[in-house]
Amino acid sequence: MTRAERVRSLLDEYIQQQRENAAALREREREAYARDPALETLRGQTVSVALDAMRDALQEPSEDKRRGIAEKMRARGLFINGEVRRRLRALGLPEDYLEEQYRCPLCRDTGYVGDAPARFCECFERRLAAKASAGVAVEGQTFDRFNPFLAPEENGQREKLMLVKNLLEEFADRYPDAQWQSIVLMGAGGLGKSFLLNCVHDRVARRGFAAQRATAFRMFEAMRARHMGQEDGEDGFCALLTAPLLLIDDLGTEPVMRNITVEYLFMLLNERIEAGLSTMVTTNLAPPQLLERYGERVVSRLFDRARGLTVRLEGRDLRLYGRC
Repeated sequence: MTRAERVRSLLDEYIQQQRENAAALREREREAYARDPALETLRGQTVSVALDAMRDALQEPSEDKRRGIAEKMRARGLFINGEVRRRLRALGLPEDYLEEQYRCPLCRDTGYVGDAPARFCECFERRLAAKASAGVAVEGQTFDRFNPFLAPEENGQREKLMLVKNLLEEFADRYPDAQWQSIVLMGAGGLGKSFLLNCVHDRVARRGFAAQRATAFRMFEAMRARHMGQEDGEDGFCALLTAPLLLIDDLGTEPVMRNITVEYLFMLLNERIEAGLSTMVTTNLAPPQLLERYGERVVSRLFDRARGLTVRLEGRDLRLYGRC
């Protein structure tokens, strides 16, 4: 699905949300009016007061008198609204019970904010990015389907795997206000690193936040395309640089090409740190191997001592027992 198609689809969802908001308000009105019929009369007076004031103002040539009409209308409206709130409290209902309730008070569930030309609201941009993220989620690899009992108990492998799962689930549930800005999962193949990364991706996307997932090879392809001056699309290097949450799977399996791999990886990590963006990486390589492959500058940014979490998984290959 292209961005334009996602925008159209999401705008349809916002229109549907507006319909649901209006239907919910009508239902609340029916309930409140049944319990206190005077509420319907009072709210009807609010409309009639405004219409009468507009008619009188249009017929009055004096600006001072028009200002006086507007002030009287405002005072009358405040009195009526105060009486409505008082009666709602007497019924044990919130004062805003007869007002439309919005998921996003900024755009009032329209998806747009600002005067013409209007722009997309933050909530719209976030949900749009989440749609793109959800489209590449790995089916079935979620925290709900995580099974630590496939890991053997010996040497504490199962216990540690469960601990790591809980830490990452907490990160995904609290993102973007999580404790860590960067996460590195290390260990040999088959220990559940990619599965856990995909679990984080799934949970964050389902919560409505943008997350960009890329294998190390796809990351390299985006780097190479940027270096060659080729088209930088939705999955290109710019998207990796700016994704609110970037998840790189299997770092160390990508080709090493002069003037590209190390240089662009440093740029990617450094720019994301400077921008305060979150990054999660899985790798089969140990720190000495990472240092030899990428150099000290890259490794120092990969392992953020201030706001980073580094976990090394050890034990038997879980693929011998089944999937997590």
